[in-house]
Parts: sequence; C-alpha cells; structure tokens
Amino acid sequence: MIDRSDFIRRRYEMGNYFNKIIELFVKTTDVSTSSRDEFHRWLTGEKFSREKEKALQGLWDNIEEVTPAATSSQTQRSLDEVRKKIRQRHHKVNIKILRVWQVSAAVLLIALLSALYFTSNETPVNADLIEQYVPVAEMTHLTLPDGTEVQMNSTATLLYPAQFNGETRSVYLIGEANFKVTKNEEQPFIVKSNDFQVTALGTEFSMKVYPDETLLTTTLFSGSVEVRFNNMESSLILNPSEQFTYNKRTKEETISRPNLDDVTAWQRGELVFRSATLEEIIPVLERKYPYSFVYTVSTLRNDRYTFRFKENTSLQEIMDIIVEVSGNIKYRIEDNKYYLSPL
Repeated sequence: MIDRSDFIRRRYEMGNYFNKIIELFVKTTDVSTSSRDEFHRWLTGEKFSREKEKALQGLWDNIEEVTPAATSSQTQRSLDEVRKKIRQRHHKVNIKILRVWQVSAAVLLIALLSALYFTSNETPVNADLIEQYVPVAEMTHLTLPDGTEVQMNSTATLLYPAQFNGETRSVYLIGEANFKVTKNEEQPFIVKSNDFQVTALGTEFSMKVYPDETLLTTTLFSGSVEVRFNNMESSLILNPSEQFTYNKRTKEETISRPNLDDVTAWQRGELVFRSATLEEIIPVLERKYPYSFVYTVSTLRNDRYTFRFKENTSLQEIMDIIVEVSGNIKYRIEDNKYYLSPL
C-alpha cells in the first residue's frame, strides 16, 4: 500500500519532468510550426493535466519577476500586450490558476516566456526543436540528424534539434527507448532526463525513465557510457551487458547483469515481468494497450509475479492469467476500462 508521503513525492518528481519540458521549449528558438502545434496539443491534453497545470502555474507566478536586461521599446510593447491578453483571459474565467484546457492562455503564456527569455539572454539556443511522441499501444523507429537510430516504446517522448550544431548531441527523453549511436568522438551523444543523464560516443544502450515509475534504468549492449544521477552529483561508467538501476525514492543504486533478451523484449512486442507487483505491472499494461485500469490501492497486494507474454497476446488473455495466478482479484470490462476488485 502506498503511503501519502510516497504518493506526494512521486507527484513532485513527475512535476519536475513537465517543468523541464516546458522550460526546454521556452528556451529553444526557431521552432517549426508543426513542432509548435504538437507541443501545444501535448500541453493542453488531458494526460497528466494536473502536473502540467502546476508547471504553468509556476510560470505564471514568476512572470512579473522576469525583467529583461535590455529590450527595445517595440519588444517591450509586445510583451506588455501579451501580458495584458493573459490577464484578460485569467480574469474572465475568475480562477486563481491557469487550467491546461485554456488553450489560448497556455499558448500565450509560453509565447511570453519565450520572448522574455530570448530578450534577456545574449546567446540563445538556435535549434529547431522536434518532438517525437509515441501513442499508447505503439512503437516508433526514427533516425536522428546524426544518423543515430532510436526505437521508442509506447507513451515515450523524445525532444531533439533538427541539427546537432553544438559541442554535444543532446536529446531529452521521457519514457523508454533504445539508442544505436553514431560514433563521433568530437561530439558526445547525451540523453537527458529528470536528474538522470547518459553520455556516449558510439554505442548501443537503452534507457527507461518513465515519470510514474520509481526506478530509472540504463542497459549497455556495446561500447561504454557514463551515467550521471543523484542530481547529477554522482557518476559511473558502465561496461557491456551491465544494467544500472537508480531508485529515485531511496537513492539506492545497483549494477547487475540482466538477461538481455528480457531487456529487449519490448522491442519485439513482448512483455516480461520479473518479480513485479501488480502495482508495477498495471502501468506497463496501460502503455501497451488502449485501456485504463480502475481500482483502489487496497485491492492490490504486494505479492510479486514473474510473467512472459508473447507478441500479440491480448490484454484479456493477460488478465485471465494474472487473475488465475494471483487468486485474489477479479475484473470486468466496461468500454475501455478494466475494473479490478477483490474476490
């Protein structure tokens, strides 16, 4: 059973992810129209609305404190006009906070913060930011501008520039992905997440950094990588076939040599659970299948299970097996929801 302090901590950590995504978008100039539209759809979407709402609230609270060091009179008038429009919408709805479903207010707020940032910094980042999001129950392959190949799991998001022009090739990941990195010793390849970062030159590795999961993992298949964690204060080097796991809650770290066939199972459409609780299994099922689960925390016990499901196994088949093995829950299906209850 999850205690209240643990629940609050997880929500706080998830909030940090959304703060970083919004901040990254704000600090990137020359964003294409399609990328901007995709960002606005993500920002105003229903998924994780509470966390995105809090991130927007933080930007709103700080908006009056942002004072560009030097702005032209025309720029200043434009900023004042955007502020005025946001206040008008803010006043009309008569609420204290910006709701993410207020598309116009959210978009105006992001526009204002972007303008404030670039008029107050001498060297803005000149990169066309691209967002790749993988819908539920899907996987995606893509090739980055440097030739690096990426396979992304369901509900993962990758942010990367149209061209890698700086000293590093940096991307930002939420979720799970496998990277086959094109070697370039002069320009290290860096995958960033929330207080977790992997640096490589030319290698293959995978990362799993979903915001709603306690464990962050990196598995190295070839070459070598540097992993930075614990607020970027700690680091280590992985060797091939090693997996690094970091517990965000306890700050514990481990290095193991897992079955690599299990690690790459998701890339073949398979599901593998090793000594996992139902609380850990359900989020994985919700990402792979277009269904959500409804249950109370007391319904799920802390028993651990090991399962392997082949590609194309239906969710109902999986749930029939889980129910039979656990022996203490039942389910019913209504529309796109699975309702779990104790026997």
